[in-house]
Amino acid sequence: MGEYSNVKIGDIIRLLKWLERKNQSLIVTRGGKHQLLVKYSFWARPFPIPTKHKEVSRFIVKDLMEKLVKSNICTKEEFDCRL
Repeated sequence: MGEYSNVKIGDIIRLLKWLERKNQSLIVTRGGKHQLLVKYSFWARPFPIPTKHKEVSRFIVKDLMEKLVKSNICTKEEFDCRL
């Protein structure tokens, strides 16, 4: 998946559950109305993912991938494989 497209919310939730099992410092919680928060102990702020619609924007997917790879939580290939 070179260029990211809009991703269904179920696929994102499945990816986040896998990441939680892989890394104990990563926590996914509900935050506010219609959103998930991805918290990592070394990040200054949590990463919000809106869940109001049935799809997550490709820009949010790309930003999440870059943040996870930069923090050494997973590789780009693992991220692409799980989506």
